[in-house]
Amino acid sequence: MDFLKKESDNPNFDLWLDQLSERARSGDKLVWSFLYQAIREADSGRLSWGFHKRLLSGIFHMLSRIGDSQSYRLFINYVKSLDRTIPTGALELIGDLIPTFKEIDIDEIISISSLNDPFKSAFGIYALAQIVLEDRIPEEKIEQVKAFLRDYHNPNYYLDHLVERTLEFLERDNSDILAFVEQLAS
Repeated sequence: MDFLKKESDNPNFDLWLDQLSERARSGDKLVWSFLYQAIREADSGRLSWGFHKRLLSGIFHMLSRIGDSQSYRLFINYVKSLDRTIPTGALELIGDLIPTFKEIDIDEIISISSLNDPFKSAFGIYALAQIVLEDRIPEEKIEQVKAFLRDYHNPNYYLDHLVERTLEFLERDNSDILAFVEQLAS
């Protein structure tokens, strides 16, 4: 861990993380131990987004590349246990990576979005919007997601526009997805 903290500016840093991801996929217990320790340190504040953003974003990218249920649980549990805010960019990054996992628990994401904690709720909305955009909402959950989004409000993170756009996407003919993505980007 200390080595990666110090060497995050090294040109080989991304390659090292890719190699660690491959080893974790093959079940390397040492790498999994490292991932759990990194998340614990991030959760406790010893690894902060302010000072270790490249390492932390690399760890979350590693978890998404691994993409299995173990990495998903580690990812989600990090968000659920957050007791302090992190930069909005980090929040968006983590939410954006959720659709990369093979199995996503939509009910759990809605549950996180429903929390009274505006920060965790914002994460849930970012994740839900990406899941919708990636067309990963099961058909039987679409009406539930629409109903939830219609009633959602979080004034702390100014998500009204994102919620409106996500609802528009769910309610329109999805054959013109490129125009919708371009509209979101503007």
